[in-house]
Amino acid sequence: MSKYPTTMSCREAFDQLTSCYSVGGQFRNYYRYGEYNPCSKQLAKFKFCIMNSKDPVKVQEWYKEQIEYNKEYRGSSDDIWEER
Repeated sequence: MSKYPTTMSCREAFDQLTSCYSVGGQFRNYYRYGEYNPCSKQLAKFKFCIMNSKDPVKVQEWYKEQIEYNKEYRGSSDDIWEER
């Protein structure tokens, strides 16, 4: 049994994309990071899902790449706030 999911919900990916593009999503990102979010990560996930959601091997590879990327990046909005 693999530790990565073999399925991906395109509905969930679409919901994440529309949430990112929403006024609230953009406001939150601007407040946290000082810039608007181009939503490229969510768009890439949605496109990938449409093209590859039926292939469990590709879906596992995608999740593995995302986890590895997040481990390397480890950035958060807390990194930009200064302690007073």
